[in-house]
Amino acid sequence: MMIRPMQRVAKVFDVPKPMIGMVHLPPLPGAPRYDGEGMANIADFAVSEAAKLQEAGFDGMIMENFGDAMFYKRARPETIASMTYVAKAVRDSMDLPMGICVLQSDPIAALSIAHVVEAEFVRVPYYTETYIVDAGVMESCAADALRFRRLLGSDALIFADVHIKHGYPLSQRPIADSADDAVHRGLADVVIVTGKKTGGPTNSRDIAEVKARIPDWPVFAGSGVSTDDVKTILGVADGAIVGSSLKHDGNAEKPIDLARGKEIIKLVRAIRDMEG
Repeated sequence: MMIRPMQRVAKVFDVPKPMIGMVHLPPLPGAPRYDGEGMANIADFAVSEAAKLQEAGFDGMIMENFGDAMFYKRARPETIASMTYVAKAVRDSMDLPMGICVLQSDPIAALSIAHVVEAEFVRVPYYTETYIVDAGVMESCAADALRFRRLLGSDALIFADVHIKHGYPLSQRPIADSADDAVHRGLADVVIVTGKKTGGPTNSRDIAEVKARIPDWPVFAGSGVSTDDVKTILGVADGAIVGSSLKHDGNAEKPIDLARGKEIIKLVRAIRDMEG
């Protein structure tokens, strides 16, 4: 019997409207801004960031090589090795559902790391369609990702962005059309809708349009979610990914501020209580 997308997500997150926090890694070996810091220190930092998310009450986390800009289109071996090392340390330290995102957009690397450390899902920024980005042209990687996941025998969920921040789709078609293809042709498990840039607010109308087109699939907000708009966002989205607004001063480059994390989760729990 086929398990429906909403049920697959519910198996990973045991609450409605799950909130996923970002663990942004500092520059890793090989990245332009890498300063020679030892991998043990980087792993300790990631573990401490993930611990803040768990203490604040988040329902899951995504680890991402955020500090590696400017990114290769596909990750190189040193990045994959570094992220696997850190992901294993995080995985061993807690039992929060864990996701992996390898920038610029490398689902093969992400699925490999997820499989090794038993992470529950991966995020793939440029999954279907063709985009113009700062790294050049990003083409669909859905076919490769799906076949590789099958080859591994992995059950990691694929969270796929549509009309993602910092990207400009060549098709220039409505976001609902892109989302429809992402799930019916790209077979994504979850669709992510974002704003225009890191920390940029997600337009609730975009989420509503996507959700109306694919009501049986989970649709998450993927950028700019904060205490100011979380009630509006969760009024239409099935969950949210939060990064910049959790950081000190709202700066994505800074560490997580535990108080900010607790504040947004307090609001989310109140929303769940009202709906539940």
